[in-house]
Amino acid sequence: MYGRYGADSLYNALFGAELILLFLGTILSVLGNITPILSVIATVFYLTALGLMIFAMYRFFSRKIEKRRRENLRWLNFKAKFRRKPRIKLPLDTADHIFRSCPHCKSTLRLPRQPGKHKVKCPRCGGRFNVKVK
Repeated sequence: MYGRYGADSLYNALFGAELILLFLGTILSVLGNITPILSVIATVFYLTALGLMIFAMYRFFSRKIEKRRRENLRWLNFKAKFRRKPRIKLPLDTADHIFRSCPHCKSTLRLPRQPGKHKVKCPRCGGRFNVKVK
């Protein structure tokens, strides 16, 4: 495997899609005895899974490492569009207050900026935890 690209996130996604298509193709081929159109759809799923497997193996054993990295980066950027968490804007009064999240319920608490260690009670869940302010 020296000098070969190997597995990455896109390879894992291709492998997962291949397994799903093979599973669906198997189910449809079993049901193909009932309706002939299902056996045709199962064949399409099998051929698509075979194409994905060939493409994944091509990428896995490729020596064009930089090209495979760019492909994986495009995949990760595409996947990140659907997994991004909304950004939280910081309030304007950060000079006078600090914001901490409750370890129990994950709600954001606005606390006065007083240096030292403080014991805080969450107003939402009632959980108590320690906060250190610098």
